[in-house]
Amino acid sequence: SPRFKILIDCVTDLEKIIDNNSIDIEFAITKNLKPYLFQVRPITTVKKWKNVTVKEHEKYLLIAEKKLEKIFKGPENILGKNTILGQMPDWNPVEMLGKYPSELSYSLYSKLITDSTWAKARAIMGYRNMSKHPLMHQICGQPYIDTRLSLNSFLPKKLSSLIGKKVINFGIEELKKKPQFHDKIEFEISTPSYIFDIKKKLSKRLKNNLSKNEIKTFINELRLLTLGFLDEEKEYSLSKAFNKIEYLNKIFSNFNNKDIKQIPRLIFLCKNYGTLNFSILARHGFVGKSFLNSLASEKVISSNQVEKFEHNLNTITKRMLNDLDFVQKNKISQKKFMAEYGHLRPGTYDITSKRYDQINNFYFKIDRKKTKKDKFTLSDKQKIIINKLLKKNKFKNIDYKKLFDYIGNSISLREYSKFIFTKYLSLILEIIANYGSKNKLKRNELTNLNINNFLNKDLYKNIKKLKILSKNNKIKHEKNQIVKLPLLIQDISRTRIIPFQVSSPNFITQKKVQGQKLFNPSIKKIKELSNKIILIENADPGFDWIFSSNILALVTKYGGINSHMSIRCAELGIPAAIGCGDQIFSQLLKKKSIYLDCSSSAIYSI
Repeated sequence: SPRFKILIDCVTDLEKIIDNNSIDIEFAITKNLKPYLFQVRPITTVKKWKNVTVKEHEKYLLIAEKKLEKIFKGPENILGKNTILGQMPDWNPVEMLGKYPSELSYSLYSKLITDSTWAKARAIMGYRNMSKHPLMHQICGQPYIDTRLSLNSFLPKKLSSLIGKKVINFGIEELKKKPQFHDKIEFEISTPSYIFDIKKKLSKRLKNNLSKNEIKTFINELRLLTLGFLDEEKEYSLSKAFNKIEYLNKIFSNFNNKDIKQIPRLIFLCKNYGTLNFSILARHGFVGKSFLNSLASEKVISSNQVEKFEHNLNTITKRMLNDLDFVQKNKISQKKFMAEYGHLRPGTYDITSKRYDQINNFYFKIDRKKTKKDKFTLSDKQKIIINKLLKKNKFKNIDYKKLFDYIGNSISLREYSKFIFTKYLSLILEIIANYGSKNKLKRNELTNLNINNFLNKDLYKNIKKLKILSKNNKIKHEKNQIVKLPLLIQDISRTRIIPFQVSSPNFITQKKVQGQKLFNPSIKKIKELSNKIILIENADPGFDWIFSSNILALVTKYGGINSHMSIRCAELGIPAAIGCGDQIFSQLLKKKSIYLDCSSSAIYSI
């Protein structure tokens, strides 16, 4: 790059003049490539840096580039010319696992979800079958989603490959132009289900890519697909998926946390009854949310009504908060509470994170003020309009009541199914931890082992070999962290030059708040949360304990529009900015207080 060559020449001169090569500079380069230096200062954290040679760094970059070359090429039977790898699209692994997940966390997430289960669930529901291809890849220890695969899996299976190819190529190019939508591709880049404003959206989005007839065909296939989601007779209906989750819940008591031989059976059950049906219910949840958004987009209901509807949802979190209240009032025992919720841990896939039932002095009080809940209602006029809309769009035997029941149930059951399958996941981790304890392997050693190590009897009985594997994986994990990679990798050059990635936070509610921030709160110091704006990098179901306190707002670095925390905050009426991205989040950490205006999509530190 001519720009960088000139800039590097300028910096080299500067380093000689001031006799310092650890500097932070602010500069501009004109159209004629003339550099202007605004200011320069020494980097004060240099003493804390790990000493890494250029040669070693280059070695890791070459490994990454070799792997990327293979991924970008992709198998022949996948539609689309190229792909983009992202840390937040679709199953947003960075939100669930963190930026540099341990070997155990990553291998569990892969085995239970992203290797094939994610795609099997969509194929069952009538989407294009991508189950032969893993959705997630690890580049220098960081998890990335293959968006080409993701976009393929959102196509109705009966849609022609000719139209599908055009839709995929548009999606990839659109994401390149609008990278701020990397955590909301289901809503802003792809169209995985039928919505009431679909003609308007697709005619605008795809007018340069598809003919009018092709758009019409695509819309019709999406309508037929979506009608199936509302049909309770289908094997992937809400009720049938829920029944399978309930079966999983019912047989949970058959297992204990002592016998390592149970792990293959637990993984089988967790995949085939847990994450498979959670994936189906999660897709229903996205479809429900899309219906809600399109009714607002068509001005059939107001944004205020959307907020009220979400505030009236009853997910597992509300039940947990009610049960906490009952513990406080001596209506249920602490033991009974832990029997139900004790498996939760902040960091669902992290064996080093303590479960609720392992935390000494777990805070059983609820400090949260109960907010007055405005009932969600539709006017008679709105009911008539929605019924006409459903009839116009050929949704037979569906009226406004059935539609809103579906939307509410799809979101609530998604959260419930996640709660149930994580019981099995948590048990698997505890069996591994207990086995380790018997054989003098600590949790921080076990976290560096692959789940497959515990499926091979000859291997897990060889403690000496496990220790060597753990040590080697730990070194690899630490070495991987010398490589900085962007949230989105559009081509192989992104390993060398990382563009400024602007994220578009997902604002929840229409409220405005201002207050002191609290970064990474501790479950042991829950009283500190009251009247604070909580900042967490990535938050999963195990962080639900924060809602027992009267927090002002929640801000996360990673997270999507329909992620666990987005739903929680909408349901509880807590203002939030979910998925702010690295730049905004880093700025917020620098000051003591934050101003958040969700109605105007504004957040800044003060």
